[in-house]
Parts: sequence; structure tokens; C-alpha cells
Amino acid sequence: MITRKLSTLAALVVALACPAVAGAHDAGVVATYETTPDKLWALVDFHQPSENIMPPIASSKLMGKGLGATKVNSLAGGGGDVHLLLAFYSSQYRAFNYTIQQSPLPVKNYVGEVRVRDAGNGRATLSWQGMFEPDGVSQEKANEILNGFYTAIAQKIGETYPMVGQ
Repeated sequence: MITRKLSTLAALVVALACPAVAGAHDAGVVATYETTPDKLWALVDFHQPSENIMPPIASSKLMGKGLGATKVNSLAGGGGDVHLLLAFYSSQYRAFNYTIQQSPLPVKNYVGEVRVRDAGNGRATLSWQGMFEPDGVSQEKANEILNGFYTAIAQKIGETYPMVGQ
């Protein structure tokens, strides 16, 4: 239990400090869908299976609930596992932040931010952003990989709820 609390505290410190990290870069997607914010949130909530909205993920395993929960996303094709730690969570504000603790992806000090907002007229906007430092590849290559991932998420969600803007 103490280890989990320390991991949670460390993730929160990283989540708060990452924007100030020299060399940090970000990638992401903002998309609006024909659905309510509550329905979109129910689909993208950290506690839901990642493979439902992330084509590169073959399976996911959630351990815990709320702040400090962890998730292991297994990449399709045997590409390895991405270990996530939930650093901030608010169902009231339909928002969460997470850190990547271990991953085969070419990034380090990754902090992800997911927000769902009411766009009016029965629509909801998803913002999925990541801040990171490239690791072993150029900034451009890391951005390309992560933006491809985010675009795949937005398009997969569009199969459930029509996308009306990106």
C-alpha cells in the first residue's frame, strides 16, 4: 500500500512538473462527436477497456480504481506492453491524466491528458493530449508515432459516434 501511494505521488509530481521539463513536446487530437458528453466519457474513461477505442491495443488489464489505478495495454502484434498510472481523475469534470511508467514507445516522461467537454447541440468534444520527451528517435518521429495513435483513437470513436469536427 505504501509503495502504491508513493507511485501515485511520484506520478502526480511528474504530471504537474512535466510541462516545465526542458525538451518536452506534445502531440494530440481534438475531435467533436454527435453524442452527449456523458456517453463519450463512458467510452473513453480510463477504467474502460482500452482496446474498445485504441486500434493499436490488443488487450488491456486494469488494476485498481480511481487515483493510483494502473493499466497494462498490450500492443497488437506482440509489440509489448504499455504500463499506465492514473495520476488525476475527475468523473465530475470528465477528465483524467495518466503517466506511462514503462513502454516500448520511443518516449519518456510521458503525461497524457484526456478531457471531454460539452460542445452544445447534443455534441461532445474530446481532447486527448500527450506531453513527452522523445527517447531514441527524433522529435518529429515521436510526434508522428503518437499523432498516429491519437488519430486512430479519434477515428475508432467515430465508428460509434459520428465525428463532426477535428
